[in-house]
Amino acid sequence: MSASADTMHSELAHVVQEVPGVAFLAPGLRSRLRALRATSPLARPGDDTPGITVSAARGDSRTTVTTVEIRLICRSDRRTLDTTRAVRGAVNHHLATAYPGMEFRIIVTVTGVT
Repeated sequence: MSASADTMHSELAHVVQEVPGVAFLAPGLRSRLRALRATSPLARPGDDTPGITVSAARGDSRTTVTTVEIRLICRSDRRTLDTTRAVRGAVNHHLATAYPGMEFRIIVTVTGVT
């Protein structure tokens, strides 16, 4: 994962965690495996941001879209739908401001409630 991708993951993690109703980002499979085996060969630099996946842009040169997937756990004292919409809006605003001219597809998945 490149330094710019690491930066984007960190920025997005901060943006998402600031949204009211978000308890935390969902741990990824690599994080779970590492917890089971401390010396997991699957661990790579850049995999430490749980719950956020940024896929490479796809499409022809005129319509490249980067997909941002966010998996999170919501707080039980907030409506899940409201939290999901707020996360999508905050991430969309951040990406439009920080990466002008790029097109993003944002997917927000709630994997649990706490």
